[in-house]
Amino acid sequence: MESMPKIMAGIIFGLGVITVILGLVIIMAKEYHETLRVLSTHSTKLSGRAITEEGMGPVLDGMSRLMDAIRRLIATAVGVGAFLCLIGVGMFVLGYWMFVSR
Repeated sequence: MESMPKIMAGIIFGLGVITVILGLVIIMAKEYHETLRVLSTHSTKLSGRAITEEGMGPVLDGMSRLMDAIRRLIATAVGVGAFLCLIGVGMFVLGYWMFVSR
């Protein structure tokens, strides 16, 4: 029964490692960056057409709003990744403290 706190400390420490790794994966993920790059190249092409055609204004406005939404999505994903990293470090400390204090 005395090894139970050591096992709990090891599990919490392991979960902290997994949480930090997941946070870093979320921060380093480039899945939205490719979408933003494609939209920016298409918006450049559309802005050239918007000068000559009247109906392209709303399309260009929608494209601009979509790019802003993707930028906010990237910022939110980075924030979630940083939060997971902080929680993981807290779990490291808690697991280490539980292991040493016993």
